[in-house]
Amino acid sequence: MLSLSTSLAPLRHRNYRLLFISFVISMLGDGVWLVALPWVAMELGGNSSDLAMVVGAESVGLISCVLIGGALADRYPRKLVIGWSYTAAFTVLAALAVVHVTGSLQIWQLVGAAFVLGAAAAISGPASDAFTPDLVPKDDLHAANAMESVVRSLAVRMVGPAVGGLLISLIDALSIIVLNAASFGVAAMCVAMIVVPRSAGTAEEGDVPAEADGVPYREALRYLFGERWLWVLIVWSGVVLLLQSGPRQILLPFVIHNDLGGDARDYGTLIAVTGIAAVVGSLVLASRKPPRDYPRRMLLAWTAGAAPLALMVFVPSFWMLLPLGAMYGFFSTVGNVYWSTLVQTSVPNAVRGRVISIDWLGSLALVPLSAVLAGLSPDRDFMVWLFVLGGVLPVLLTLATVRWVDLRALRPDGPDAEAGRADADGDGDGDTRDAGTAAGGTAGPLEEKERATAPTPS
Repeated sequence: MLSLSTSLAPLRHRNYRLLFISFVISMLGDGVWLVALPWVAMELGGNSSDLAMVVGAESVGLISCVLIGGALADRYPRKLVIGWSYTAAFTVLAALAVVHVTGSLQIWQLVGAAFVLGAAAAISGPASDAFTPDLVPKDDLHAANAMESVVRSLAVRMVGPAVGGLLISLIDALSIIVLNAASFGVAAMCVAMIVVPRSAGTAEEGDVPAEADGVPYREALRYLFGERWLWVLIVWSGVVLLLQSGPRQILLPFVIHNDLGGDARDYGTLIAVTGIAAVVGSLVLASRKPPRDYPRRMLLAWTAGAAPLALMVFVPSFWMLLPLGAMYGFFSTVGNVYWSTLVQTSVPNAVRGRVISIDWLGSLALVPLSAVLAGLSPDRDFMVWLFVLGGVLPVLLTLATVRWVDLRALRPDGPDAEAGRADADGDGDGDTRDAGTAAGGTAGPLEEKERATAPTPS
């Protein structure tokens, strides 16, 4: 039975409430921006190649800066890292709006702004994921991840684009730039209001010291490769994204149009159904405590979400795609939420930001290659094989993974589980981490993993 009190429990804590509000506002701004960007490019006389260059610049900013983001999240106060990245996004969008008003905005400036926005997301994302366990007691962390998944699905896939389309029809693209800039400004102010108590053994509030040897990722990589379950599951998710993202994002619209006689409205319907199923999955998880065997359920959920891809190319009717899309949305989201909780509760605080950024990079790095593979040949037989392999190989990878990694041995009690948890209301009577971890050490082997914003086949 769904429990509203369990779902909303993380919002009882003032510090997390502020972080959550900033997350909601920035996600809505991103959803609006997705719709506004093509129209801004077209107003400047740009074509599809120009738009591709702008979108590509944002991806380059994201991929090239994600490891920097993880290092910053472990070296400096995470509150400041998030706040300054939001401020950078606000500044570049505000400058873009000013240049647009003067009538001198050009495509290359839009490309530069897109790169900065991607870099800002790469820096704020790992920091935010690593910061959440500092603000929320362990018992509420799973519900917090599920709530953020709900917001991400609603804001980026549904509400944000709908609001953006409505506003563009009523006003103009310039106003959307101003609105998105304002969203980052408000988000930055919310983060600035978070009060994190000083932790024993650190000179900065709520964060961890830099590594003594000055090599940002040496400690993180040593930890990563010392935990087989962690690097195996990151590789698993990266390979699955390589197999799935190209067919889903590039080839599926052609299946709908050429094979099923559908149009853009049908494709939009499929995306909406997928998003609704993702929201339902998040709400179900938010209302319940994670079971003790959730690492195993996480991998099974990811596999159940990936497998339907093999059937999508064979359905005789568009309407039969909808339950397959719903399965993908529901189960991939369930796996992602479990993954986020697993990483946050298992990875030591001293390397958490860098491990999360490696997780992000593992998910992002092979996506461009998947797009290249999807565009290699227009032949339908080639496309069929990509769909089939994309759905079948994850199942085989899962069978190999469960034989090599004992997921049943993993326990949702990470290195911070027995430590004093965050004083979530910021009143100074609780520490955010285990003192040994805060000082830069690890508190023992970790045993689980889940993903919230990095390596899942979503």
